[in-house]
Amino acid sequence: MTQWLFRNGETEFSEKFSVWVPKRLVKFYRARYEKRRDKYSWLERDLISSRLPVTVPKLLAIALFYPAILLPVFAFVSVAISKKIGYIYLMYSNKEIPPELKVIKDVPVEFSFQKPDVFVVEVLSFVILTLALLYLTRVAILRYPRLVVSQRRSKIESTLPHVVNIMLGMTKGGTPLLEIIKTVAEERTVTGEVGKEFSVIIREVMMFHRDIISAMRYVANTTPSPKLSEFLEDLISVVEGGGSLSDFLEFKSAHYIEERERYHEIFINSLEILAEVYVSLFVVAPLFTLIVFIVMGMMGEDIHTVSRVIVYGYIPLGGLLFIWLIRSMMRSEKAGWVSGKVIPVFLRARVVENGRENAFAYRTDFKSKLMTKVAAVRRRLNLPELLKNPEYTLIVTLPASIFVIAAMKPYKPETVLGVLFAVIAVPYVVLYEYRNRMIRKLEEELPEFLKQLGSLNESGLTLVAALRVLSTTNLGALTKEVMNIRKDVEWGRLITEALQRFDERVGSNVVSKVVSILVKALEATDNVKAAIFTAATDAEMYLEFRKRIANEMFVYTVIVYITFAVFLFTVVVLNQNFVKVFGSISVPESFVGTSFTFPDAEKLTTLFYHATLLNGFFSGLVAGVMGAGSLKSGLKHSLIMVLASILVFHQFVGVSL
Repeated sequence: MTQWLFRNGETEFSEKFSVWVPKRLVKFYRARYEKRRDKYSWLERDLISSRLPVTVPKLLAIALFYPAILLPVFAFVSVAISKKIGYIYLMYSNKEIPPELKVIKDVPVEFSFQKPDVFVVEVLSFVILTLALLYLTRVAILRYPRLVVSQRRSKIESTLPHVVNIMLGMTKGGTPLLEIIKTVAEERTVTGEVGKEFSVIIREVMMFHRDIISAMRYVANTTPSPKLSEFLEDLISVVEGGGSLSDFLEFKSAHYIEERERYHEIFINSLEILAEVYVSLFVVAPLFTLIVFIVMGMMGEDIHTVSRVIVYGYIPLGGLLFIWLIRSMMRSEKAGWVSGKVIPVFLRARVVENGRENAFAYRTDFKSKLMTKVAAVRRRLNLPELLKNPEYTLIVTLPASIFVIAAMKPYKPETVLGVLFAVIAVPYVVLYEYRNRMIRKLEEELPEFLKQLGSLNESGLTLVAALRVLSTTNLGALTKEVMNIRKDVEWGRLITEALQRFDERVGSNVVSKVVSILVKALEATDNVKAAIFTAATDAEMYLEFRKRIANEMFVYTVIVYITFAVFLFTVVVLNQNFVKVFGSISVPESFVGTSFTFPDAEKLTTLFYHATLLNGFFSGLVAGVMGAGSLKSGLKHSLIMVLASILVFHQFVGVSL
């Protein structure tokens, strides 16, 4: 796809991106937009900052056309809801209806005719709901650019310190500013949303023939990130004043390191508060509420509906909301040489008999295609590839789950789901955790390796010679990879290609950031000692922050486990010594006519069982997100808690498998 071009709210983009809308509707809104530009200034500003490939008139047309297309769906939903509203109004507004008729599910026809205002209520409800759905859909479409702006702001600010380090490494080699900006714009897989902003600068210079100062000022005025805007304004001042670009970038790099440190402090403190909130609201509170409702149920209150809402609604939705809240606080820092990876192409061909026009011919028969697919799956199932992509285990575990379901038909649904979860999750978790541990060991050695590499380069050795020297020393987990880099160089590859292959083999975010700095510095100059030390500092800061997060949140991971154990213990004791005891008592005649009701032991046991399973599953995911910043890391916690719940309820409560 070609680059998107933006200017004054208008957009030129590839034909591959298209949201169809009638042209007449777009022309109609274009005429309105030209007459009243000030009315849509907020939308124009959001579209420019979001860099979405759509114009203001087209977005207005989309926001009208697609809600109109969805009108039948909205009408169907509104009819269903309005019928319910009419039923509630009929049952609870007419005091003349006998109470015994108010509890039936179907409304008697005679009462419908006796209450003609029910029809009015249903019609009004239908109209209001339909209009509300239309309006909310249109507002959601028009507000979508603002959501993109908010997301881009976070991504830009998380990537900017790394981009500044790349620029610093290239500046040390004497690369001109325009070439630096162009490089940042081209390497989107490394520079992310900052690269997209810099591509706008290049577009303004190359296509609209602006000078670089005006182009940077245009991006500074339209970018969604105040931090990037401030950086560009300061950069403009340095360029106009003839200052040292390398000194400016060194100052900015140090400033962003200090700023990142302050952000890390705030983030850790916020996580500590959120961990305590989660334990209180989504572990302790549901348990306490269920106990209260059981007592209320014994007094004659109907608590079954509310209890189900807590177990099947509050616990899962609360867990998902909490996970989303923590993930939204974390600044995603993605980097990688995706565009530089070589994808092997396998050609299905065979040699044909002599005398024909073509020496080779494609094999398109079913057997050939099937064998090619089998060979591709077999290649993916080798150990190195599985370690790099643990999700490939699903190729085996998902089909295996079908046989598990067939073999466990006599068992309860909860047991079947627990076993399925174990069958699917265990291979994935084992490979993921093993790979994660290997990468962590390698990353811990990376800053020290870079410092030694920079020291050798500063002493006069070339980068290749320094790598040759370091490959003979003990570098821990990095020793094998450094030897592979040296071999790639000795076999004729460029040092930049060898580093990119190293990044591809490891697949680590930290390694990707380091390699991106080194590669761009090497492409600019042979003197890369400043870039090496910058990359070492960048990696060291990131690893230190991650280690602090892990140390601080380990305590709260333990607290989540302890709280879940208390939850499980309390539920078991409550069920054994309270629910089952009252459920086994026969009702004496003296209680006839009173409001006292004995609980249904079987229903309450099932409710507690499901509450424990859901609480364990989501508590495990939350522990993984808080401790390691990843849902994948939380799968092992969820697996332990879910299996523990099944075993405890089977052994101590007597729930059948």
